[in-house]
Amino acid sequence: MAAEDEKQFLAELQPYGFSIWPRLVPPGHTGPKATPALAGQLDEEIYFLAIEELGPILVDKVKRGPDRGKLRVDEEKSAVFQWDRSVTDEDGQLRAGRLWAELKNSGDPLRRVQKNVRFEGIFHKLEESLKKRGRRSDPVGFLVMPHAARLADEGLVLREEGRKGALVRPSR
Repeated sequence: MAAEDEKQFLAELQPYGFSIWPRLVPPGHTGPKATPALAGQLDEEIYFLAIEELGPILVDKVKRGPDRGKLRVDEEKSAVFQWDRSVTDEDGQLRAGRLWAELKNSGDPLRRVQKNVRFEGIFHKLEESLKKRGRRSDPVGFLVMPHAARLADEGLVLREEGRKGALVRPSR
């Protein structure tokens, strides 16, 4: 997703009433509503998209690592989508993002949290919408949104996420 694609994506989220939450949550935080106006204001690479009416956003303390003691969104128990934004790296190349959700919980049946049925339906609607707008990629497995595809045709390099991310090209 290029910046303009991100703006369109946020416009698509607006009717559902999504709020945007950072990965690390300050105490008492309430996420702002997803609107196209937020597109230029997002500075983190990972956000969670939540609809509070479908279930509470649960947070827990980070127990290890550099963020120890801070609060983070529990994506398994909360009705949230994880949105890894497409960001430009230090070489000016656009890195792949992703939209992900824990739809089916596994593990101990006594500890499973059942998510609202509408949650999965909304995810599939968004997935279908992105598939309709996006172009397939070479290598297979990515969707290149229209503005990112146009920029790639003009010379912008698209890469997979990661230090050694392979080149991604929009298919014709």
